[in-house]
Amino acid sequence: MTNTTESINLRKFLAAAIVALTVTISGCSAAPTGLDADYASLPEVCEKFTTGDASAKISATGAFGTKPTVTFTSPLSTDVMETKVLIEGAGPAFKGGAEVKFEYVAYNAGNGNEFAASKYDGTDAVAQFFTTGQKLDFCHALSGVNEGSRVAVLIPAAMAHDGLGDPASGIAATDNLIFVIDLQRVYLPKAVGEAQPAQTGLPTVVLAASGQPGVQIPKSQAPADLKIVDLIKGRGETVAIGDTVTLHYSGFLWSNGTQFDSSWNAGAPVQWSLTETGFIKGFVDALDGAVVGSQVMAIIPPSFGYGDQASESIPANSTLVFVIDILGVDKASSK
Repeated sequence: MTNTTESINLRKFLAAAIVALTVTISGCSAAPTGLDADYASLPEVCEKFTTGDASAKISATGAFGTKPTVTFTSPLSTDVMETKVLIEGAGPAFKGGAEVKFEYVAYNAGNGNEFAASKYDGTDAVAQFFTTGQKLDFCHALSGVNEGSRVAVLIPAAMAHDGLGDPASGIAATDNLIFVIDLQRVYLPKAVGEAQPAQTGLPTVVLAASGQPGVQIPKSQAPADLKIVDLIKGRGETVAIGDTVTLHYSGFLWSNGTQFDSSWNAGAPVQWSLTETGFIKGFVDALDGAVVGSQVMAIIPPSFGYGDQASESIPANSTLVFVIDILGVDKASSK
């Protein structure tokens, strides 16, 4: 499968802020009602955020989704990462191990200077996967924060830049950092909803605890026609051409069950704008009309895949099996 959509080059901005702090940075949406219980049932991957006396001194004015005016007295410092909720959202809570989307502005807490920001116009909102074990523990800083919230995160110098600072950016070795974040979207970590009965003659999907799928291919001949079935039926919004969809996927060969691609192995979901020509037809058809929260299996014959052409590790005339978790959708009409 080929994705012709330009990759989101802001995905690594936080890591870049930690390592170099020379960052060049190139409306609130509540979760669908039917997903409320599903979000609530998700396990907590990261420890819930903590507050503190230092972050309590940070305030901000301005509506959610617009660049805030942030006030604090510098220098402001802490020995641990602190989070202060400035605006409480009503959407699902982030629990870790999932993708989020947000706008932000960042300050040097030592001298009060702003050093980076998104545009707050929808053109460069940051999509980022946060989980345990990352160097800068935003998973902890945002865990328990609801979609639609604005929070201030105060980061100690030792965690933000290893206590080295960045003279070119005016950041001294002892300077803490502040990120004020408008948490616009919290995406699902995996498919949730109602498991559907298995269908005879189709691959059996076995899920790891994380949600990553494996398949057992039947010994019968591959179907000649495209087949799209729900393995888990979600309760969210419906995906359409032109939307940006957040998903996890794994692709397998019907011929021997070999996995040839997987976002799970890459360690984070993908976000793609769904177009008629950006992907093989069978993959587009599987996503167009899919419901957020669902896990979809698509059995794609060569005529809906790569035909008689080989593609990397996929031999010519291959029937493909995709297992796709629909984790969220940003509607084209709301961009």
